[in-house]
Amino acid sequence: MNNAYNTALTMLHTGRGEPMATIEQALVADPGFVSGYCLRAALLVMACRDDARRELARSLDAAQVHIDRADQRERRHLEAAGAWLENDLKRALHLYGEIVEDHPHDTLALRVAHFGDLQWSRTERLRDRIAAVLPHWHEGLEGYAHVLGMYAFGLAEAGDYDLAEQVGRRALDLDRDNAGAIHAVAHVLEMQGRAEEGIAWLRATAPDWARSAGYAPHLWWHLALYHLDLSDTSAALRIHDHKLHGGIGPDTSALVDASALLWRLHLRGVDVAARWRPVAEAWAQRQAGGLRPFSDAHAMLAFVAAGRHSNAEELISSLLTSSTRSPDLYEIVHGAALPVCSALMAFGERDYEAATATLHDLRHLAKRCGGSQAQCDLLHLTLLESALRCGRTPMARSLVAERIASRPHSVFNGYLKARVGGAASLIRCA
Repeated sequence: MNNAYNTALTMLHTGRGEPMATIEQALVADPGFVSGYCLRAALLVMACRDDARRELARSLDAAQVHIDRADQRERRHLEAAGAWLENDLKRALHLYGEIVEDHPHDTLALRVAHFGDLQWSRTERLRDRIAAVLPHWHEGLEGYAHVLGMYAFGLAEAGDYDLAEQVGRRALDLDRDNAGAIHAVAHVLEMQGRAEEGIAWLRATAPDWARSAGYAPHLWWHLALYHLDLSDTSAALRIHDHKLHGGIGPDTSALVDASALLWRLHLRGVDVAARWRPVAEAWAQRQAGGLRPFSDAHAMLAFVAAGRHSNAEELISSLLTSSTRSPDLYEIVHGAALPVCSALMAFGERDYEAATATLHDLRHLAKRCGGSQAQCDLLHLTLLESALRCGRTPMARSLVAERIASRPHSVFNGYLKARVGGAASLIRCA
């Protein structure tokens, strides 16, 4: 059964194939394959959806029937997944992280912990957790390139862009089937405002990532962001229409990307009303107020833009209910999701003063929203636009100066600088 496990694990790392179907077939052949239950449980944990909880419970119950066949590491995997099922989310992340400390070659535990670090905005841990295992790895070990890909992403999120790009390119040299490494370099280019290089990078590597169902939609999104930086809104719309398909599909992450792209176009004044309707409908069909409020905030974008006020109110109610399930969820819902959703609703109602005040108070979330720096930038862009619309020009000018400092090569900076007027920064927009 190790072959099936390794195949499914590789699928998880590459985003290609169907790891869930692969491991389920192995479990049918051998119902006592405990490592298979560990992998299946990890996939359900990373799905981060309430509708996956029943299947997670079923996996854990099935594994308990054969617990006498489990070794210590497998038992710890099951314990970590069980903590997640009980809504003890931080403990689950801690337990997966402890497995990695004791078993640095366990890339399943490493992948889950890496995912959790992103969800909980532990920027330094995204980098440091991988750095801690690297001394145990070398080029002769299978999976080394994927570990380097995770490290490159962590470095990018921590702002170490030069090393992130170097490590990401090295990871891809070692294994071309490494969309994670391509993704990490894409983040570097995005965060530095190197849009033309970003377009060239993704076009050149497209044969390596376009076949990855797990990464392709998100990398198309990154390509659209590069085009937006160059004010090529037509190209961004084509990507939305032909590659993201409005995010319609089983994968919530694609719907997040579609919403985030349309909102950025919406802030630019591009008429995307017709495109919002199917996206909002797709969000309405999903269970809201779940285990990842980051996704729920993107549902709110769609509801606000499409004028679906009842759905927006239902989402707020669902988030409030979800927050009562555990202290972890209470913290993230009340500390981040609800204030952000309220600000977005105010923006949609053209109460830009209220939206500006709330988003300004939440500025610490711009780098800790439960997503990547590139994704969280949406809050900064919304605050900037809201400040402009309510006449808070000095604040808007300050926000533009920050963008110029952090993205020195961004062409979009020149457009923003012209909008706010005056000297946004002494740094020249490249």
